[in-house]
Amino acid sequence: MQEKEKAQGFKYDFTPAEIKALLFHSKKCPKCEGELSKEKTCEQVRGEDVNSVSDPFFVPSILVNHYGYIFRCQKCGKVFTLAQLAEKH
Repeated sequence: MQEKEKAQGFKYDFTPAEIKALLFHSKKCPKCEGELSKEKTCEQVRGEDVNSVSDPFFVPSILVNHYGYIFRCQKCGKVFTLAQLAEKH
């Protein structure tokens, strides 16, 4: 198994609705009302992949850990992204 290179930066990407859902909404499955468990995801990308005109903080040649969250229902097993849960509320 190949070891990941050490990242030199990190990034979280949340809209205001996603932050509200993450912090304040109940963590119940929209399909069956089962309890949702939160899982942190991490994708390692190059700095140029997350640079933009509005967000020019990353150097193109560095590695960046891009973090996010998914939610898995303990009852039915369905998986939801934070964006999906934010639009349900």
